[in-house]
Amino acid sequence: MLDLLFKTLSDLKEPAILWRLFIPFLASIILVSVLAYGLFGVFLFSDFVTGNSMVMDVTTWTTGAEQAIGEIPFVGAILLWIATAVFAVIAGVLGVLLGSYLILLFAMIITGFMTDSIVKVVHDKHYPNVDYQGHGSMLGMLGKMLKFGLLLLLLFLLTFPMLFVPLINIVWFWLLGFLFFRYALVLDVGQVILPENMFNEIKGLGAWPPTLVLGLFFLLSTFPILGLFMPVFGVIALAHYYFDYLSTMPKTVDSDRVEERI
Repeated sequence: MLDLLFKTLSDLKEPAILWRLFIPFLASIILVSVLAYGLFGVFLFSDFVTGNSMVMDVTTWTTGAEQAIGEIPFVGAILLWIATAVFAVIAGVLGVLLGSYLILLFAMIITGFMTDSIVKVVHDKHYPNVDYQGHGSMLGMLGKMLKFGLLLLLLFLLTFPMLFVPLINIVWFWLLGFLFFRYALVLDVGQVILPENMFNEIKGLGAWPPTLVLGLFFLLSTFPILGLFMPVFGVIALAHYYFDYLSTMPKTVDSDRVEERI
């Protein structure tokens, strides 16, 4: 893990990497600003939300619950303060996670358009003698990502009550986000570098070096500004890992190419 991490960080001094690193940063800042402070703000204060019967029922229930707790003799005010504090902390943490996921998602989309060029920079500098070929298509990759994303969304909906369990909700919400982050990057970079049979061998969570490094990057992405750079870091790390793997099996790649030519 440490070796892979050091290789990734050492590439940040390369001009060809640096300018690509800041493209997701600038583009995501613009997109998030427009969406988060524009469309989302208008949506929240629209009649569709403020006049929604479900929203009004929840507001009424919350007000009634606060009054009922506050009327408990002696400890009512203390319980109300504790409940409010716990709710504020949970809502704040989940809000930060959700906001960081939104920023990270934009950065991942933008980085996806640069994956081929980032992989080429890593290859030309560190692995010029390693031949590589990918597999699959862009449409097929997007279909797999969509299917996996919907599966995680279904899992989230089925486990929705867990969001009301302190600490467990944060860990679970983070884990779901990490699974999609890892799946998307592994699929994107793997299809650029590896033949399908090799990719299937090392794409699982059991490939610990990339899994742990991507876990660290995803953890850092919780900080909104850092999240803009993490997809590029992830692509670099996976490129190193896959090229290292390819360098140990040159004959396999050559044989695959011979079969294709035949």
